[in-house]
Amino acid sequence: MGVRPIMASPKGNQGMTLYGTRNDDTTVTLPDIGFDFLYNGSLIRIIYTNGNSWIGIGSSSEHIKINRRDTSYNNLYYSREEENGYKLFRVRFEGNAVYNGWGSNNLVWEASFYETGVIQLVIEKTPNTGTDSFVNPGIGTQSMTFETGKSYVFISDSKDGKNYKVIEGSYFPEKERFLILDDEGVKNYQLIEGVSKWVKVADLPITEEVLLNYGNDILPSSLEGIVGDTPKVYYYTDNLEAVERPEEFKLNIGLITTSLPKVIEQREDFLIPEGKSISNIITEISTDIINSSGVATKTNGKIRMAFSVDEGATYLTFDVNLLDYKVVDINNPLEFLNEGIDPENLNVINYERLNQLIESNRKIRFAYILEKPTLLDVCKIKRLKIFYS
Repeated sequence: MGVRPIMASPKGNQGMTLYGTRNDDTTVTLPDIGFDFLYNGSLIRIIYTNGNSWIGIGSSSEHIKINRRDTSYNNLYYSREEENGYKLFRVRFEGNAVYNGWGSNNLVWEASFYETGVIQLVIEKTPNTGTDSFVNPGIGTQSMTFETGKSYVFISDSKDGKNYKVIEGSYFPEKERFLILDDEGVKNYQLIEGVSKWVKVADLPITEEVLLNYGNDILPSSLEGIVGDTPKVYYYTDNLEAVERPEEFKLNIGLITTSLPKVIEQREDFLIPEGKSISNIITEISTDIINSSGVATKTNGKIRMAFSVDEGATYLTFDVNLLDYKVVDINNPLEFLNEGIDPENLNVINYERLNQLIESNRKIRFAYILEKPTLLDVCKIKRLKIFYS
C-alpha cells in the first residue's frame, strides 16, 4: 500500500509557483496537473480550490473540506514534482481561520495528488473551528477530523477511483528492488560493454540504502555473472501489507523457457551417379506459424545447414566473401548458427566448385542446426531436393 505510520512533514512553499493572494470566497481553477488522476471513474487533470478551504477534484465541488467555513487565504501555491520516481501535483494553502483575518496564517495545509491515484493531505495548522469531510465515491460523504501536525493518505480500494481508505500516516510510492548475493558479493544486473550480467556493487551488509540505490526494478531470469552454486535473492518492498504479513504474499518469478539449438546430422550419404553433376539443391523449410484462417506469421526460428563430402569427417559451409567453401564446426552451436548456409540462399553457392569437391568419392551428406529462441518459435525441415545435369 505504501503507507507509513510516521507523519509527513509539510514541504513549505520554496520552489512552488505563487498562484494567488488574498482570496476570500472565489473558486480558483489550478493549472493542468501534468498527468491523469483517477477519481470516481474519471481521469481528471484539473484541481479546484477556494478561499473557504476546500478542494474540488475534477470539478468545482467541495470534495475535501479542511476546516471549511468562511475562511480566506493569503497565498496559494502549486508545483509539479516527482517523488521516488512518481509524478505528483502539490497545492499549498496558507490562510486564515476567518475571512478577514489577513496574515494570520493559522490555517495552513498541503494536498498532493500522485499519478498512482493517491492523495496525501498534510495539516500544518488548523484551529478546528470548521467542517472536515471527504466525498468518498462509492461510500458517500464522510465526516473527518484533520488535526494540526498530522498527515492523511487517501487510497482507493478499487480500480476505478472509488471506496477510498483514509489513513493517518505518510505515503511512500511503492518500490520494489532486487539484488543477488553470491560468492563474490552483492550484485545488480547491468549492461557492461554490450553484455548484460550480474556485477558486484557492494559488500555485506545489504541495507535498505543499498537496495534502493543499487537494486534492479525487476528480477532478471539470467544468471550470467553469478559465481557459486547458492546465490540468494534479496527483495525490497515498501508495501507495509507485505512487510507485516509476508506469509500472504508470494514472489512470482516469470521464466521464459528456451530450447537449446539442436543439430541434426544425416547418418548416410547421398550417392551422386557417375557422369552426373549437381546443378541445384533446394531445401524446403518453414519458420512460420499458421493460424486457423491459414495466415502465416514468421517466428524467430532459425535454420542453418552444412554439407560433408568425406562421410561426416568434416563439414563445409560457403563463405560469400571468399566465394569458396570452408570447414565449419557443427558441434559449436554459435559457429554453426553464424557461419552455416542459409537454406533459403542455396542459389548463391558455387556449384561448379561443389562438383569438384565430390568428384573423388561421389558422396554428400547434410547437417542442420535448428534454433528456437522460445518454445513458441518454429523450425521445420520439410524436404531436400538435389537436381542433376
